[in-house]
Amino acid sequence: MNPIGRMRWLVVLITMALAIALSLQGLSTTGYAKKKKDKTRSGTRVLWRDPGNIRERDLYHGPGSSELAPKPPFHFLKEDLEGGMPKFDVKDAAGVKWRVKLGPEAQTETVANRLIWAVGYNAQEAYYFDRVHIDGMQPLSRGKQYVTGEYVRGARFEPRRKDVERGEHWGWKKNPFKNTRELDGLKTMMVLLNNWDVFKKNNRVLRVKGESGTEDRYTVTDLGATFGSAGGFGGRRRTKNNLRDFERYRMVRKVEDGKVKFDYDIRPKGLGLVTMAYPPYFFRQQKANSAVTKVRTDHALWIGSLLGQLSDDQLRDSFRAAGYDRATTEGYVRTLRRRINELNQIEQSQIASRQRRIQK
Repeated sequence: MNPIGRMRWLVVLITMALAIALSLQGLSTTGYAKKKKDKTRSGTRVLWRDPGNIRERDLYHGPGSSELAPKPPFHFLKEDLEGGMPKFDVKDAAGVKWRVKLGPEAQTETVANRLIWAVGYNAQEAYYFDRVHIDGMQPLSRGKQYVTGEYVRGARFEPRRKDVERGEHWGWKKNPFKNTRELDGLKTMMVLLNNWDVFKKNNRVLRVKGESGTEDRYTVTDLGATFGSAGGFGGRRRTKNNLRDFERYRMVRKVEDGKVKFDYDIRPKGLGLVTMAYPPYFFRQQKANSAVTKVRTDHALWIGSLLGQLSDDQLRDSFRAAGYDRATTEGYVRTLRRRINELNQIEQSQIASRQRRIQK
């Protein structure tokens, strides 16, 4: 078969796959696919709260504190097999249960939680240990390379406190904060961090019980796939905890029609279009990309103005808390500052865009 003939057959196959995918997606939205009911009980719904004087925020401890930090000795409880990273549970000297994550996400998640907390968003406590002793440590089915006897390297501790109930997952397009600047601001934070794992399974409603009642805190509970390159199958590669990749790309591509076009795309491309043959994956990537890239200009400017109040020393503290060396820390701080500046220069980009249209 000649090249033109092969190309025609390829177009036919892709068209057929797309048609099947669209029909299956239609079935899932017309009642044939059952959806789980939202069992989250109603409390005061919170996505963001005024952080006050951002320059006084402690990014070394972030949403936690030295008093709340895990207290050794730690006793191994059980391995957790959910997700892609090795994890296990321990109990500390105060009787608090902790979920311990190993691997490259241990560092990135520690930093990311601090940054989104710094500008007012809900975030989980995260404490990082370069090396920590775990009494009764058992062999793991994943992450064996991080364990030597009863010592573990590169561990992020996240608490499971008794006054915090882990509720339902929430989606970027279906939540009580649709079209608000606060939701757009959180989407912008995901792009700032190059988080390519922006799926519903990583968002939870945390029900926090307090003296004044219960709050339903809408939280991104998994921020590990960050600080690298955000890409899609067949296109730009996706990495995490990779400074060189994080430095390589811009934050803002252009400003058009009151919306910010980010330099962020996790959709399948090129050869990656073969994923159309498996509709659940293909449409999941398309949906995730769309969910976080449609941000109003004024909303992006708002979150940029909050981020711009953070000092370089505060940014350094967040990486210091995650055990990064000095050179890597400086590289990340420099790149974050550049990306934050891009957000705060959106207005200038918008003016330039209008001038180009007038000249045409």
